[in-house]
Amino acid sequence: MVLDRNGSSIRRLQCLFVLIHVAAVAYAVVFLHPFYGSNDEFTLAAIASGAYGDYTQYFIYIHSGFGQLLKLFYRLVPGVNWYTMVLYGLIFGSLTAVGCTWIRQRPKTGLILSVMLVLACTQPLYVEFQYTKTAAVVTAAGYVLLLGDFKEEHKKGLFQRMGVLFGILFLLLGSWIRFHAFGMVSLMAFGLWLGRGWKCWKDREWKTFFVRDCMPCILAFVLVFGSIALENVLVYTPGSPEEHYREYDRARQKLLDFGVPSWDEYEAEYKALGLTRTDCINLQNWLIADYDRYTEETFRSIVAFRKDRPFQWEYLADYLIILGKKPLFILGLLVTLLWLYPFRDRKRKKSWITVGYPYGALLCIYLYFIKIYRVLPIVVTACLVSFVIFVWTAAGKELEEQWGERLSGRRFPAAGLAGVLLTMGICARMLVVPVFQAPLQESEPSVAFRELYETISRKKEIYFAFDPFTNNGVELGYSIFEKLPEDYLTNIFTLGGWETESPQIISNLDAYGERSLLTSLYKSDQAVLLSNTLMEHIMLHLQDTYDGIFITYSKVNQIGNFDLFALNYKMSGLKDDTEHTASLDRTYTAENERYDVFEGTVNMSPEELEGKSVFLWMESVESGKRRMYQGTWQQQDEDGLYSMLYNPALSHTDQVRFMVPKLSYPLDDRYEVHVVIRDREGKGRKLRTENDLYPAAGGQ
Repeated sequence: MVLDRNGSSIRRLQCLFVLIHVAAVAYAVVFLHPFYGSNDEFTLAAIASGAYGDYTQYFIYIHSGFGQLLKLFYRLVPGVNWYTMVLYGLIFGSLTAVGCTWIRQRPKTGLILSVMLVLACTQPLYVEFQYTKTAAVVTAAGYVLLLGDFKEEHKKGLFQRMGVLFGILFLLLGSWIRFHAFGMVSLMAFGLWLGRGWKCWKDREWKTFFVRDCMPCILAFVLVFGSIALENVLVYTPGSPEEHYREYDRARQKLLDFGVPSWDEYEAEYKALGLTRTDCINLQNWLIADYDRYTEETFRSIVAFRKDRPFQWEYLADYLIILGKKPLFILGLLVTLLWLYPFRDRKRKKSWITVGYPYGALLCIYLYFIKIYRVLPIVVTACLVSFVIFVWTAAGKELEEQWGERLSGRRFPAAGLAGVLLTMGICARMLVVPVFQAPLQESEPSVAFRELYETISRKKEIYFAFDPFTNNGVELGYSIFEKLPEDYLTNIFTLGGWETESPQIISNLDAYGERSLLTSLYKSDQAVLLSNTLMEHIMLHLQDTYDGIFITYSKVNQIGNFDLFALNYKMSGLKDDTEHTASLDRTYTAENERYDVFEGTVNMSPEELEGKSVFLWMESVESGKRRMYQGTWQQQDEDGLYSMLYNPALSHTDQVRFMVPKLSYPLDDRYEVHVVIRDREGKGRKLRTENDLYPAAGGQ
């Protein structure tokens, strides 16, 4: 097959590549079940879609310039999940730009490598959808357009100008999506620049090198850092919520991302800060939603006394083993071996710097991250995507020289098919196995969890606090192409994670008259908690932290397999109500005798009960210890949930129900008991209560 570099043959190959790329994306979307690759991703998509209340340009880790772009799309066409669509478009555009550049430079090997690249990147970019990896591929495409080894005749005219402009645009967008990824990829791209500099130094073409290779990069860096400076002026103004959160999160990263020191090793230092062992455990588990205790100053103080952790050399072996199993690394290595062939001609190789540099950069980046985590899958993959792109870009010219003439006639499509089969074989677990598996979003736990969220999100009069690791899109059962409903998460919060102090979360809490999510749990009957395992931990934290508060809990509802609990504390300032009365009428055990259930009645009218909550107050006659348990009204809504706040729109009732952890002995005359009615202002009244639970029990 004879190819005219300036003719229609190259354009046909580029069109063929684009069609193959479109087919790969369609295959991923239909058969491979794309999902959000991290909890952070789901939260960012939720913020973008207006699920926290309003569209905003502030996306925490994403530059506000990119946020403005997303905001514009959402306002123009609100029903589309533009967060996914825009990032998908950038991934497609970046891989297409790299592939078309390779094909124009060396048509035969360029087409084969381009198709292999798309197949290898299908799972990590289109299926395990994550913004850090997206930023990496967008940035890598920018450097290929600016520093790729173009033939001089193809660097002139419209193609040169468009390549430079798109290269600068990709670098800017990559930095906006995730600046940390932009920085890592820039370090790996430095090898391309060194290779160009070495060639120009030997040919004494300094002027050409400066104008062609330095100026576009300088212009791109000016735009990148200029946009950061502009954002600092317009968004992170002193005293703004965004400025507060940035400083808070920087301190949080220094502590949590590098590891919280153990209590046993630093007990004296923790106590000097007024922190307990429970506080240490909370920090280690990212349960940091206590604004009163886990502040920016707290994080910085712990970092100040924490000793530097010794370098974890044993982790290096783990990284090398993990690296050796990664399909992207294997493919990059195989192409490097093709570049080395025939080995006897190694002295004739001209691209040692550009081909070898990404290997050294990859190792250095991983050595840095070993100081933080044992394994960082997202960072590993983001670096490997750019690693493959840069190695194949650097080796492309000599691969064409070695193999281009051999790819004649039928050998060309045969070699392409071999490359596809090789890539599919190496990536079989990612590209073939998922086809025969059901989507995670359709699994029974995901469907149940989504139904739970959709149920409670409709009850805006109550806010719900959740375990910090239950806000992933897969767990919620949402497709990455499905836009979350507006105003969806305004009453749903998590107890930990980086978003705890973000302006979106704070504004939602303010709407409920609260500021600190964790501390609000013990003083508001509007807060319920999901998680059996987390319940006792939170109770321990609050009890250790706040003197004079005895935390208890009661089960108030159940949705599918998920339990909903309410935290309660020793309520003070209760007044006796002599006008109204109540009675406890029936008791039984539930859930394998793990709970005692008490049912009763109150003699108040629906008008008097509207918006009020009910509690069971008890005091031991022997010890004087008091307990307070949340109850529910025997009103069931359309979802089968009992009301925590009396709802006059539902069927009228005077019946109440309390489900409390198994008591040590019956609630008989050894207790003084009262039913307590509390209004929205937190004022509680003890009703005169008759205890008719047991025949031998005396009235109260």
